[in-house]
Amino acid sequence: MDERTGRLADARGVLDASVTATALPDGSVDRRYTVEDREGAVRSRESFGRRIAAGDAKSFYVDHETTDPGGQAVNAALQFHALGDDALLAGHLDHDIFETLPFDAYSMGAPAHVDVYEFESDAVMLTEESTGIETWRFELLERALESRLDAALAADAVVWANWASFPHATDALRELRERDPDGGVLVLDPGDVTVTDPDTAPGFADAVGALTDCYEVVVSANRAEAQFLADALDTSFDDDASLASGVRDALGADALVIHEVEHAVAATSDLLAFVPNEPTSDPVRFTGAGDRFSAALAHGRAADGSWVESLALANACAAHYAIRGDTADPDALRAFID
Repeated sequence: MDERTGRLADARGVLDASVTATALPDGSVDRRYTVEDREGAVRSRESFGRRIAAGDAKSFYVDHETTDPGGQAVNAALQFHALGDDALLAGHLDHDIFETLPFDAYSMGAPAHVDVYEFESDAVMLTEESTGIETWRFELLERALESRLDAALAADAVVWANWASFPHATDALRELRERDPDGGVLVLDPGDVTVTDPDTAPGFADAVGALTDCYEVVVSANRAEAQFLADALDTSFDDDASLASGVRDALGADALVIHEVEHAVAATSDLLAFVPNEPTSDPVRFTGAGDRFSAALAHGRAADGSWVESLALANACAAHYAIRGDTADPDALRAFID
């Protein structure tokens, strides 16, 4: 297998491109808090857990910082827009907060509500799931987009996020294939698969493999998500490279990408690409970086970027968000890379 290695600076090759982009199907209202008890700020998730378990503190104080539009698809659409793409979002957006989004957005139901408790080096999320997720099906996407559906599905870059949270997502992917879109790059993010029955993985694999006739299909996952898929699909692995290759083969996808804090790895049928992240310190955001990674990856590939260029761009967008707390545009990325 051909191996190629790059650095964040390789992102420059796809920074100035503009593509059409679609993100779907979730959405959430994210409320961010810091946590204190009588002794002051609670600095880590571990400390929070120990204080609760020991009974040393029964009452905690929270300081509300922000309320933001959130959800994996929303975060991806925000990154597309920041990169200069013609972005469209179809999500669960029945809330006034989504009216501030600077691109076309179409709602398919109520959003989730997420309380994010942020500590110095990590965060805890408590989620009230969307009431519409259990019943969401592809026909609701058709109804929301109407005449714009075909163009949205045939965009240069499509991010389909949070498969694990939608009970009928695999059926929706099958219906997507039946429409035979003439699409570009489809990045599928499995989401939090820890809540998923492993027996659903073979059906997901069948749906993913069928879509390679319509898109360049890329499954973008963190290590834990990829390991879940490997175990569910009876695939063995020794490291991230063999994990990515094995899961790609089992899914029948064009590529499997694993993104972690230290590096990103992409495996195709004939290539293994690796881009390390620069060492980072003092992050201010611990959720949402992976969604920006997926959007930037889709943007890079849709802009005819190599795998190294696309991984470098995705790493840079994710790291910028984690460290700076905002979604990077090309000028911010250039300064960040420098």
